[in-house]
Amino acid sequence: MTIAALLLFIRTLGLTLPLWIVAGWSAAEAAIFFIVADVPISWIAVRSGTRAAMLASLVAAVASVAGAAAVLFWASHDPSGAASTMAALPGIDPALVTEAARRYAEGFDAVLAGSFSGIPFKLFGLEAAKQGGLLFLVLSPLLRLPRFLAVALFVGGISHFLERWMTVRQRLALLLVLWTVFYAWYFSVMPR
Repeated sequence: MTIAALLLFIRTLGLTLPLWIVAGWSAAEAAIFFIVADVPISWIAVRSGTRAAMLASLVAAVASVAGAAAVLFWASHDPSGAASTMAALPGIDPALVTEAARRYAEGFDAVLAGSFSGIPFKLFGLEAAKQGGLLFLVLSPLLRLPRFLAVALFVGGISHFLERWMTVRQRLALLLVLWTVFYAWYFSVMPR
């Protein structure tokens, strides 16, 4: 699916600005951004409910194709430059690039499992570029969607449970605190 087709799909459904943000965020994160698209998906889950977050998950999964295509193009034209840039991003080092390559070689089930393990999706794109990458590009939404849906369902369920005791604003503040704590921890245990 091309970017134009995704944009037409979003417009046809009358989707809102938050879904545009999710689409852009997911494409950027699949290419080079280092904060996962789970952040805006979870915000939508708290703000608008689980169903809206599930739609955001679908939008994010489809939009990730644009980021994956950018990585494939970049890495096929400048493999060492793409790899060194990725290795310089926060939370990534050459060992993690090697781990992503190892998992990619094990097959797409290992890539799917890797998406739940903290290995950035863009690193699988680096490896896919060495092998043409068309199948990776086609499967990208399917590889991303399960984690995005898990986040939508988990955060949406917890938010729904907390509705009795907390306002939307309080739940969004709690979400901000939790993401901040998570990323403080993540960047402290990951390289750099």
